[in-house]
Amino acid sequence: MGWLPSREEAKELVAPIEMDVDIRIDEEQRALPPLHWVIIPPQPDAVAQSQFRSIQRQGIDSYLVTEGENRNAISLGLFESREAAISVLEEKKRQNLNVVLANFPRNQISYALVFEAEPKLAKSTVQAVETGYGKNFDFIEINPCKSVATP
Repeated sequence: MGWLPSREEAKELVAPIEMDVDIRIDEEQRALPPLHWVIIPPQPDAVAQSQFRSIQRQGIDSYLVTEGENRNAISLGLFESREAAISVLEEKKRQNLNVVLANFPRNQISYALVFEAEPKLAKSTVQAVETGYGKNFDFIEINPCKSVATP
């Protein structure tokens, strides 16, 4: 069952379960779709600092990137929607800012509950966890054991 945002939330979710079920929490790093990033490209430190202060004085929401490959770039926003990013990009170009659109890759660490139980117990455990969570899981898989004879 997954995905959960934190190991602590996963632990809290299974704590009240009083069934004899061995539950483990698996961690997985998942790639999420990149965001669309409107930035003023990296420049020498002094230039970036000066331009950043000037932009801030104009009341433009912005952030100075302080590490990574885009160090000394000025961020003007991250957007899920490409259309929204392009709209901001065009607006900033009209303000005579040297802006570009870049991809902002992102990953997320997520957690899943994994347990082994006989089929009826597995279904009731899933129902108990679902009820306790109060939200829909991205996935729930119930897989029968392999290499076990069934009628």
